[in-house]
Amino acid sequence: MRLLIDSSSLRRLELIELLNASDEWWTVEELAFCLNCSVRSVKADIYYYNISAHLPIKLITSNHHGVKLIVLTTFQMESVYQEILARNLNIQLLECLYNETNYSIEDYAERLFTSTSSIIRSIKQINLFLDQYKLSVQKNSMTIVGSEKQIRYFYSVFFWEKYGAKVVVNEHPNFNEVSQIVHKLAKKTDITLSIITENKLSLYLLINLERISNGYILEKYTPPMKIEKNVLNSIEELLNELPFNIPKQELHYIGFCFTNRFLKPNLQSTHLSKELVLISQQIDLFLTRFSEKNEFILPNKPELQQIIFHHIVFKREFQGQNYFLVNRTKNTLQHIDKMYHSFITLAITELEDWGSDEWFTRENEDISEFLYLLIIHWKGLTNQIIELQTKISVLIISQFGETHELFLAEILKSFFPNELMCYSLAEEKFGNEKIQLVVTDAQVEEVRKKIAKEIPIIGIEYAPNERNWENIKKILSDIKQVKENGDNWLNAYSHFN
Repeated sequence: MRLLIDSSSLRRLELIELLNASDEWWTVEELAFCLNCSVRSVKADIYYYNISAHLPIKLITSNHHGVKLIVLTTFQMESVYQEILARNLNIQLLECLYNETNYSIEDYAERLFTSTSSIIRSIKQINLFLDQYKLSVQKNSMTIVGSEKQIRYFYSVFFWEKYGAKVVVNEHPNFNEVSQIVHKLAKKTDITLSIITENKLSLYLLINLERISNGYILEKYTPPMKIEKNVLNSIEELLNELPFNIPKQELHYIGFCFTNRFLKPNLQSTHLSKELVLISQQIDLFLTRFSEKNEFILPNKPELQQIIFHHIVFKREFQGQNYFLVNRTKNTLQHIDKMYHSFITLAITELEDWGSDEWFTRENEDISEFLYLLIIHWKGLTNQIIELQTKISVLIISQFGETHELFLAEILKSFFPNELMCYSLAEEKFGNEKIQLVVTDAQVEEVRKKIAKEIPIIGIEYAPNERNWENIKKILSDIKQVKENGDNWLNAYSHFN
């Protein structure tokens, strides 16, 4: 959801995303076409990045080749996203509204060095974005209005998008103190948190505590699932040291968020409502049916069921997406699509055929997150997929006979692991297998007389040299390209469009 970003900033962001997706040269005209803008705008954006932006990147230009992005090996797009957000008026205004309320439009115009008309336009754009969170900005005595729970959820997404792991302590002076509380809580509940996860949880807890200390209290809160007493006691004990009181409903709210996202208790030991019991059963049934129907081994089904269940409970508890500029789970799936394409296709087909919508909403973002969880938490899935992958059938013909053919087969499989099924002509074990490529150290003209015209033949030396390997790599790439239908998994299924 990029409604918060003005058109110029969005175009600059998409320019870097295009250039960063590959190491190729682009003409200015190609970029202008993809970005739906003028060539002049693209040139202005190139100048902006090379002169004004505080980023470790360089856009080089060539009259002959066009434009190419040069970055360090340590470069990640996160730095660009944070740069775009930091310079955006809407983001600056939202941060002001978090820290201060009841100021006028004129006050914020003066503070942000802009005009009142710009602030009014900004409020309109922000409200379009906030609608998914069921929040809005009130113009008179400016403040964000809506459910306190939703406000906290929104700002947890907001500040993590803006800072990521680099939380600015100057902006949040109590961050280190809250980090210590989170660290102690992790020890008390016997869980291990990475530094990044600990920072994320600390930021979320900090937002809750800042809101409570400023008098924004949840009127009432009943968690969707029971929180273990020892967890509540640990949280209460650690927060008792703070100079302000934490009401009981706030302890339950913080306890739910911590338990759901990090503890993920066993579903059999948790008191669930009838509705949540049904959801848990539906997930269990889906995993069982899907794995058995497609002959996948799922050794950690209870664990995967818990992870998906807690994710769904969290999504039902809060409204709005957990990202602003980029859907990282969707991008991850698109990047790994070649490896997991068949699995993703099977999973989506199963979901399409599923009769119940009680546990799964058919939205693009939800399908992305579900598939992501399914893939990264399914133990041993990658090895199973590699075994099931369709391999390219290669026939090897050597003038030195069977032993050399088997030798070449081993070399080819070592250079292209999990991609090839190699056959020796002398062994004659390929039977009715459809051969897709022939590799030979014999005279190609003689081999061609015995091979179907549509099958490509690559001539090699007695053992492939560097040029031979490049030719083999190119032909294999062409064969794989023909096999792929080019359809994106997310656009291929009508129910999720």
